[in-house]
Amino acid sequence: MGTKDVVSGGAATDRGHALSVIALSRSIEIAVNETGLTSSQFRALSLVRAGITSSGVLARFLAVRPPTVTTVMNGLVEDGYVARARSVDDRRRVDHELTPSGLQALNTANAAADAALEYLADSLDADARSRAVDSLDLWRDALDARRSDR
Repeated sequence: MGTKDVVSGGAATDRGHALSVIALSRSIEIAVNETGLTSSQFRALSLVRAGITSSGVLARFLAVRPPTVTTVMNGLVEDGYVARARSVDDRRRVDHELTPSGLQALNTANAAADAALEYLADSLDADARSRAVDSLDLWRDALDARRSDR
């Protein structure tokens, strides 16, 4: 069974789900960018706040190669949003910690992303809004499940 069959009983391409996801993602990306963060920085800061602190694990969660994580994290360190520290468990490993400035930047970006979603959802009735939010939660669960398979 292909992706088209899994999503919406075979009508995924007919309903443009992929384009909807891309457009939704782009709306959030624009809102985040307006706060001064790139989408990669936003994702990295979110993961560090969630406790994912090593470059290797960050790379897996971001679905990028370790050198890409190094580049993103270097920028966040330079901006004062992240601090590097030797791991307590393994002195060869460097962990990343969110600074107060990083937490503030992340909170600002999250608020901007939420505002973008709320703006889009304003055109929906209460029931449709609830279903839209629930579907985002389900997609996050599906992504998390697949990520743990890697």
